[in-house]
Amino acid sequence: MKTKVVVLGLLALTALAFQGCVAFPPLIQVEHKESASNQEVLKRLDAIDSRLNQLEQKEQPKPSP
Repeated sequence: MKTKVVVLGLLALTALAFQGCVAFPPLIQVEHKESASNQEVLKRLDAIDSRLNQLEQKEQPKPSP
């Protein structure tokens, strides 16, 4: 009797544990937008590069006559 209860309990737990894997598919569709993100990254890098160039020009000592 005890073994039947234990076996039934294990079967119930196993069925409960594995139902989520099959019963619930992903709800969100994800699309990768490489070209848009690459363009954004390139714009940011260009902005950083131009700021760095401006800072370097300000830091360079001006030649004295």
